[in-house]
Amino acid sequence: MRLWPFSKAESHTSVGIKTLVFSISLVVAVEFFIYIAFFPPSLVYWIIIAALDFVVYFVSAIFVFQFLDRPLISLMNRVRRTILTLKPARVFGLTGELGDILKEVDRLAETLNRERGGLLETYNEYKNIVESLEEGLIIAMDTGEILMMNGGAEKIFSTRRSEWKNKKFNDFLRFYGIIFDETKRVILAKKIGKRLVVREVPMELSNKFATLYVLNDVTEVSNLENALTRAENLALLGKMTASVAHEIKTPIASLKLSVQLLKRQLGNVDPDVAETLEVLDKEVRRVEERSRGFLEFSNPHFELKPINIVDVVKESVKLARIRARDRKIEIELNQEEETIPVLGDVNALNSAFLNVLVNGMDACKEKGKIEVKVRKDSNSALLTFADNGIGIPPDSVDYVFEPFFTLKRGGTGLGMSIVKRVINSHGGKVNVKSVEGEGTVVEMQIPIVGDEDG
Repeated sequence: MRLWPFSKAESHTSVGIKTLVFSISLVVAVEFFIYIAFFPPSLVYWIIIAALDFVVYFVSAIFVFQFLDRPLISLMNRVRRTILTLKPARVFGLTGELGDILKEVDRLAETLNRERGGLLETYNEYKNIVESLEEGLIIAMDTGEILMMNGGAEKIFSTRRSEWKNKKFNDFLRFYGIIFDETKRVILAKKIGKRLVVREVPMELSNKFATLYVLNDVTEVSNLENALTRAENLALLGKMTASVAHEIKTPIASLKLSVQLLKRQLGNVDPDVAETLEVLDKEVRRVEERSRGFLEFSNPHFELKPINIVDVVKESVKLARIRARDRKIEIELNQEEETIPVLGDVNALNSAFLNVLVNGMDACKEKGKIEVKVRKDSNSALLTFADNGIGIPPDSVDYVFEPFFTLKRGGTGLGMSIVKRVINSHGGKVNVKSVEGEGTVVEMQIPIVGDEDG
């Protein structure tokens, strides 16, 4: 409602409109009463009354706007600005009760501004604490949607929280292949190969129930525990193996000597006897070789000195090609440099490389291929042995370095165990990757030293 139809002035407030309507209604009522009581009806009367009402309307409208609407509109605008910015209006011109109201609003704005600053500071402190935690935090509502995820959870799962905001927590579990153990406290995330300890904390947010999941990555601790257990088992196994190998060493030597004597004495008497003695001699030699392998596994001795790892790999490939030639298996050697100096034992490393190459040849079909790569980075020699053989089943890859674990018929299961022990004793690392039906890759990393002495 405007002051008059063609005005661009500011609108009345609801209080001003009600006051103006009440005033005009009161005037009209008084005029009607006077007309009924004292005046006869005439056209002149109506014209005068209409003119008088028009004047009263404009005078009343101006009066109401000036003394009621304008202060109220000014107060409302200043309060709105204060609410939006939480800064005092600091605008003068209002007096009386309206001015006092504005002063109270200013004081309230100052108080709220201080409180907001304190809350923001506290919020930022808690946010920094939550984001700096290595533990992963995930909040899921009782309806299943993920509400929050911190930086620790992003790091553990190598993801971004925006990808899972308002997504179903069950979908999150399925995506990462998360499996709970029987205690419901330890989970295995198969997709990222991590073991996590989880703790569930019920909570209430905005009158709704939710669950806080606290996830602690214990993969390294679990690996260390497994490595310690494996080391203890290997130590015990080594002692037992050394004892057994030592006990059978003398009987094997006697058997070997006896068989050789019998071959000389009876070899030419009967062809069947000669064949039997030949088989017996071969089996005795196999037992002797196995016992030597057990002793090597249980009590290895390495003489570390500066060597060129490239020369050792070349020698191993040269020896392996002799066996590979009969099976028409190609062994390709790719090297980026001629000299990569390391501290190592030539015989031990040669044996380890031959073990890997022999395993690759056994896995390859006829006319298979093994590719050997040697290169170096800033501080390590990197060796890769890749074959296109039958590969290793997924559930067996984790056990290839376990003693006596083998997938080959007639194998001892000590080859890769010896490889791992040799490389670890040189301060290096060895890893196996395999895809069943496509092939296997064995990666080795050995620290390099200064320039080779000779």
